[in-house]
Amino acid sequence: MRPEQGIRFLRQFQELLTEGGFVATYKFALMQALADLSVEHEAARDGSLRLHVEQLAEKFVEYYWNQARPFHEQVLRQNTSGQAEVLRRIEEYRPRVDGRLGQLRADQTAWSTLVRRIATIIIKMPLWKLQTVGNRKNEFLYREAEYRDRSIRLLPGVPDAFRAFHPMLTSMIRGGWISQIHRISANQEVLGAEAELEGFLFGTDRRSLERFTAVLRDHQAGKCFYCGKRVSGAGDLDHFIPWSRYPLDLGHNFVHAHKGCNNAKRDYLAAVSHLERWRVQNFDEGHKLAHRLNEAELDHDLERSLVIAKWAYRQGQASGARLWLRNGQFEDCGYRWQAALQVPGGLSVAAKERLPPYK
Repeated sequence: MRPEQGIRFLRQFQELLTEGGFVATYKFALMQALADLSVEHEAARDGSLRLHVEQLAEKFVEYYWNQARPFHEQVLRQNTSGQAEVLRRIEEYRPRVDGRLGQLRADQTAWSTLVRRIATIIIKMPLWKLQTVGNRKNEFLYREAEYRDRSIRLLPGVPDAFRAFHPMLTSMIRGGWISQIHRISANQEVLGAEAELEGFLFGTDRRSLERFTAVLRDHQAGKCFYCGKRVSGAGDLDHFIPWSRYPLDLGHNFVHAHKGCNNAKRDYLAAVSHLERWRVQNFDEGHKLAHRLNEAELDHDLERSLVIAKWAYRQGQASGARLWLRNGQFEDCGYRWQAALQVPGGLSVAAKERLPPYK
């Protein structure tokens, strides 16, 4: 992607955020879904990417799942005229699984039903309105005329732009999402500080993380993932690919660590030696961890975690990132990360057969 193409994309995207008409938060969710799916899936040879509406719907469920719980005893409105239908649909399912998204995914019938219902909402509402500013359409992301078989096609270069600018675009989308919720009059009495609201909307359900902690601590035999020494006390659950780079609450992206090691790593990418150990834990021994996560009804997706890890390190290499080794020690992000993430034969059919179906 040439620099002028990137600048043009950012200007057009900013125009959607600042001048597009918003009555609900659906457009923000759709923009985030397009960005995330561009990271998680390889583009075609011409640089385009075809996405099914059900893929978008699954992302909507992920984004709105925690937002469908009460904020100061009230579920926040996400539409200026009553509650958004997506929230109402999700509210029907949360009590059935005690708020556990992983448990809902395990129930393939219930999960498929909810995804289909959300997909119908996306087709009716934001999909054809997203690229309209005022009374003018600017189809720079996808073209309505290319919609077929319940799928859209991101235009050549668009997935590349979403990958290149993902952290920046996520920040822009979340800022707009928060502002929209503030503008809805029904929310204003219960809203607190903006930082509190951002954590509620886009943070992690602490109860879910506690359940991940127990599984990862047991899988690592009570040892810190980074230094290898025994962890006394609760320890910390760390996002191996930092949350700030890509918000991902899936089992294979978590490791258990000392609080001190976790605090020292912060939002850095981990050094190649840690990356190799992450590959061993998730692929060489991945079937064991997958079984544990399944038994605990916790969300995980091995292939998706690998794709995102490769994207993060590719971005780090392009930007000259420093990789965290230990407290105060770093190394350059060269090409060695590629060998560290090399899974023999990819995620082979045999390996997939060892992993129980989850989604």
